[in-house]
Amino acid sequence: MAIDSIVCNAVLASGVRPVCLSWDSGSGRIVSVEESSRAVPDELLLFPGFVDIHVHAREYPSPREGDEAAMARWEAATRKETFATAGEAAINGGVTLYCAMPNDPVPPAQMRTYELKRQTAKSSRCPVVLFASVARSSEPWADLPYKVYLDASPSESSFDRWDELEVALGRYAGCRVFFHAEDPDILRQSKADGPRWKTRPPEAETRAVGKIIDITAKLGLKAHICHVSTEGAIRLIEEYNRSSDSKITCEVTPHHLFFSVVDGKITSLGWKEVPHNSLMGCNPPLRSESDRRFLIDALREGLIDVLASDHAPHTLQDKEDGAPGMPHLDTLGAFVGVLLREWDFPATRVAEIFGTRPAALFEPDLEIPQGKLAPDHAASFTVLDLSRPTLVDGNEIRGRGSLKTRCGWSPFSGIELPASVESVIIRGARCVSNMSP
Repeated sequence: MAIDSIVCNAVLASGVRPVCLSWDSGSGRIVSVEESSRAVPDELLLFPGFVDIHVHAREYPSPREGDEAAMARWEAATRKETFATAGEAAINGGVTLYCAMPNDPVPPAQMRTYELKRQTAKSSRCPVVLFASVARSSEPWADLPYKVYLDASPSESSFDRWDELEVALGRYAGCRVFFHAEDPDILRQSKADGPRWKTRPPEAETRAVGKIIDITAKLGLKAHICHVSTEGAIRLIEEYNRSSDSKITCEVTPHHLFFSVVDGKITSLGWKEVPHNSLMGCNPPLRSESDRRFLIDALREGLIDVLASDHAPHTLQDKEDGAPGMPHLDTLGAFVGVLLREWDFPATRVAEIFGTRPAALFEPDLEIPQGKLAPDHAASFTVLDLSRPTLVDGNEIRGRGSLKTRCGWSPFSGIELPASVESVIIRGARCVSNMSP
């Protein structure tokens, strides 16, 4: 047994206090957590390793030789991101495990395609949990996280009709099903021109969440709503959970907490207008300032379970052409500083948002128990420095080098985030280490 250790202010369920954490580097498991009298800097906080439950790594198994069109699509996707580059970006942002989305041209909706993608994901230095896709003719084959996409037009991995979705989900009773919640009927009927916050109205989300609640209750699903963006959706989930034994969980993104639409303009925290609105398009879109403030309170109070990046590594040219989504992996740890410094989140609540709750949602998928600083759990830790801010400048993080995401930009460029990632330890291996043992 090769024992390693670290002394730091650790965020435990009971509070923050100096401890000495020891782990077995061979097994990657915590051996002991003991209180320490050694002086440690107050500004350094050690959390259970951050888990990001919503990442688009873009890479999928390469197509067979001779299919030039399929190869062109694959090359375009991997120019944005691969599992290897997503893994490096995750570590750069303090993430010790991430969950990869399944919206591929040939979605992993059956065991064979899923296993092929699982082999591809092994190139990531950061551990990965893969989502399987729900398709019209698919069936569950294991206890996996299954993803449902709803959109105005059907595809291999998305539904545009509720009746077809309900038939498909009839085979998934008791399964963990994660939903992209925008009502396809409202999206088709929306006649507005312009940015997504006009063409994908709040009603698309609230109506979809209402229907998902009905389907969940009818079929006995273990449901999770991805990237909620409206107060109305949270209120519906809250009302359902008050009277149901099987709770619906949900997540929110950094961009829906930090940016909003005010008088037809995109603004950031502090009411500063964002100059490049073309970079801010996402599904679901940014919402009102009222929604943004409500989402912050709901996350702090526990109505929202998890903060997830929805990392979408489109290139700047893709964004100019209208691609939805933003990259967040490199800055996720730094963004936690906003929760702690700007919005008064207790460190213990942050540990729940990024550790305890994700570990509970994905417990069947974890090789080693995670989300707690306790013996026999994964020796995966994220250490933040609350005295050292992070500033992204183009493709660079000042003082730390370039962004690791292959798409090479951040929505936080020019915005100082009030924390930095000091150290990252994954299953006992020091991946980023600026601290002495």
